[in-house]
Amino acid sequence: MKALKNAIETRGHFINDEVLKVDAFLNHQIDCSLVDEMGNEFYEHFKNKGITKVVGIESRGFIMGPILATRLGAGFVPI
Repeated sequence: MKALKNAIETRGHFINDEVLKVDAFLNHQIDCSLVDEMGNEFYEHFKNKGITKVVGIESRGFIMGPILATRLGAGFVPI
């Protein structure tokens, strides 16, 4: 996840010691190229695990879940 690490380091903004804002590329505005690259990384990690369904929670799972499910040829279940 070099691309994600780089995005956090260059575009992330610390509010305080506990809060890192990533709204410029993951929350309020999504960097599609970054998310696509993350999808490739997740696919490489999970491709041989026999996954048939990907479950995504509303809080952020709706972004990566369908991307991973598509790459795996699996279904996506939103919860």
